Amino acid sequence: MKTLQFRSDVLEKTDRYSKGFTLPDYLYDAEGNLDRQAMLDVVLREEYGFVNEEGLKTWVEVEFDRPDKPFRHYAGKCEIHKRFRFYFEKNGEQASFPVYLFLPTVHEPIPVVVALNFAVSMERSFLPTEELMERKIGVATVDFNDITMDDNDFSSGIAKLLSDRTDPYAPGKVALWAFAARKIGHYLVDNGYVTPENLYVSGHSRLGKTALLAAAQDTLFAGVLCNNSGCSGAAISRETTGESIERICRNFPFFSNLHYQMYADNEDAMPFDQHYLLALVAPRKLCVIANELDKWADTEAQYLACEAASVAYEKLGVAGLDRPYGGLPPVGGKSRTGNIAFFHCPGPHYLGRDNWHFFIDFIKGENRS
Repeated sequence: MKTLQFRSDVLEKTDRYSKGFTLPDYLYDAEGNLDRQAMLDVVLREEYGFVNEEGLKTWVEVEFDRPDKPFRHYAGKCEIHKRFRFYFEKNGEQASFPVYLFLPTVHEPIPVVVALNFAVSMERSFLPTEELMERKIGVATVDFNDITMDDNDFSSGIAKLLSDRTDPYAPGKVALWAFAARKIGHYLVDNGYVTPENLYVSGHSRLGKTALLAAAQDTLFAGVLCNNSGCSGAAISRETTGESIERICRNFPFFSNLHYQMYADNEDAMPFDQHYLLALVAPRKLCVIANELDKWADTEAQYLACEAASVAYEKLGVAGLDRPYGGLPPVGGKSRTGNIAFFHCPGPHYLGRDNWHFFIDFIKGENRS
């Protein structure tokens, strides 16, 4: 296996990385270019699973449209408030989920984020919608449990149509949530709510893994916000000090395909690591946020994945991760001038307003803090 070698000065000189670090090298075609499709096939086969759309029918209906009645607590900052229902049918079975769209009062192309969320309540700090409206950011949000439940039941939602768990390579829930995010993104572009260069996807924790996968699979997205995604997300799996593949497969076997379980306590046997997933976003905008107190998500492992992904960005001729601190930023430290942004955010496992504002600064090229 060809490897990427990391020097001891890539990260702070801790015992963990003082002797350097190697990861599987990227895959290349006959001309020496990054082989994006081959790398995507690896991460889908070995970890997330393949969604088979053969025979699948899809359509969307508008359930309500309130162009003249923005939510009162948005103080007129929200011009469009709609709810869509996405329908799916296969082999005589049907599933659906609602999506809520909020667009600010502005008549120019603006960023719109497909925000995978843990609830549709707009008052939660996971999605500070009024502030997003004020900063001219549109939001299409969906409760991930409406897509398919956050459990090992594959008879719920779209899982019953798209995942046969007798197949070790059938998709887990992360791949199914990502599939839904991609469908939402395409609908928004196809119907003129956003242009491709302004379409983003976001998620926190398990939905951070999901957002990364959606952006890795679909170049329609201009970029991604991945917040505290940890193991099987933006964190390198080898030599982790946080959540491991063994723990995630034991506690959340439904996240991935069943084949992935062969790497529990066997990470060195993987022909890839999570830097492949991040590299698949290249050359687009990649925002990774790691919160200081979220040890389980392993801040150093997330930063190392960004370092490794930066190699792919540079091979494509664009700037990857800027290194204003020479290595892992201190708590509160930010890197956002390249196409990979990293924020070592104070606080626990959470997607708060500071995280959102960092992401907005990054995609809009602003610096408010």
